[in-house]
Amino acid sequence: MKTFRFTFVLLIATFVLAACGAAAPAAERPPLKIAWSLWPGWYPIAIAQEKGFFKEHGVNVEPVLYTTYTEIMPDFGSGKVDGALLASADAILLEARNPGFSQAILITDYSDGQDVIMTTADIQTVADLKGKTLGALKDTFGEVLLLQMLKQNGVRRDEVTIINIEPEKVPDELGTLIAAGHTFGPDIARAEKKGGHILFTSASTPGLIADVLSVQNSVAKQRPEDLRAFNAAWFEAVAWWQANEAEGSAIIAKAAGLKPEEISYEGVKLFSLTDNAKAFQPGAELTSIHANAKLYADFFGQAGIITKSPDFDKFIDPSFLP
Repeated sequence: MKTFRFTFVLLIATFVLAACGAAAPAAERPPLKIAWSLWPGWYPIAIAQEKGFFKEHGVNVEPVLYTTYTEIMPDFGSGKVDGALLASADAILLEARNPGFSQAILITDYSDGQDVIMTTADIQTVADLKGKTLGALKDTFGEVLLLQMLKQNGVRRDEVTIINIEPEKVPDELGTLIAAGHTFGPDIARAEKKGGHILFTSASTPGLIADVLSVQNSVAKQRPEDLRAFNAAWFEAVAWWQANEAEGSAIIAKAAGLKPEEISYEGVKLFSLTDNAKAFQPGAELTSIHANAKLYADFFGQAGIITKSPDFDKFIDPSFLP
């Protein structure tokens, strides 16, 4: 099954948030509704639910599975869910469009080789792409990964042509429409079967493609202890999955409607509490969520998608780490 984690600019509207009254006693509070979709970095939510980790930490959670990632954005923005597991690029764009709407309170993972640039057999180095046509889904982290590859290898943007193409179509267009393109997951193997090979991976850009839990600002204000409990259960689920891969994958497969053999966190760096504490620190490297956020805000600004960056001091909030 394909994983869709891409920014859909046209789906992000102006969201109106209802004013909320005083928080109800914990026993009366409804479950935290957290949206998730089929990406390995977000699978621990299924384990935390099934193994009772949320309950043990005193928080009632309702994981809401979306088989189509792009449907999460309007539901999150309209308040149908309290929080959403999102690509950092999407979370940043949503906050830029709706200042004060949300906060990023947990870094779940970053792509560590799961996202790749595939190319044809005759291309051996990035420099060989000069004068060629490349493909990526425009205005997403896929395009950013492609641009980072060029930058790291001394190829100027104006020395190539970049066209808009969905990642699942890259294997079919290699050697015809494009000389190289961004894809991931099962389409990597499909491209290799057709004679393509990996030229560059997200392992060479640690932290570039990060994922976060973003929650409504109103929820963060009213239910801080519930969110800290959620995060504590999350980290417990991550550690448990890493120690019990087969059983964990079976739990995830059942919750996601997949086969156990389709479940893996290979090519994804799952974040522990220690990883979060480090990544929430300001820094120039992309492994800092601050640097990651600035990169995407600058990218969206240069593309004319947003006119102002989010207030990162308010949006990036590590205070909910247990």
